[in-house]
Amino acid sequence: MAITKNTGDYPRIYSCSDTVSGVTFVDINYAVLGLVSPPAINAMTSIDVNVFLSDVTASTAKINFSHTFVGTVYYTGIGFK
Repeated sequence: MAITKNTGDYPRIYSCSDTVSGVTFVDINYAVLGLVSPPAINAMTSIDVNVFLSDVTASTAKINFSHTFVGTVYYTGIGFK
């Protein structure tokens, strides 16, 4: 178990939703948060489709779908500056 020091900084949160049609992935960019390490990201969809993340960095990530997706994807990234 890693021990982390509390720096007193509050978490930075980026939350968004995108309506998409006929895609297998969505690239997201949360560079505005100015994070130094990749955030924890949660993604959900408006219909039943498997969702997984790839290529997660401190400023971008890719949300992948198990098949061609039409609907709304909701995502939130939480990290520290």
